[in-house]
Amino acid sequence: MMYFKECPKCHGDLFDGEDLHGRYVSCIQCGYMRDLPEEIPHPLAGKSFVIDAPKPAKKRRKKVAQAA
Repeated sequence: MMYFKECPKCHGDLFDGEDLHGRYVSCIQCGYMRDLPEEIPHPLAGKSFVIDAPKPAKKRRKKVAQAA
């Protein structure tokens, strides 16, 4: 993938690549290179859970005295 005008050193064009040591971005113009962090998936990513929430208690109505 190309990132145009994104180099922090010379504002040149970056491209991403991958080698034996992992992923990286490199500038075409000046040679700036930076390793990209490995994306470690969260252990619960992609899993769905059903959570049963307790039902709310019924509200009691106050009895209103009838005016006669």
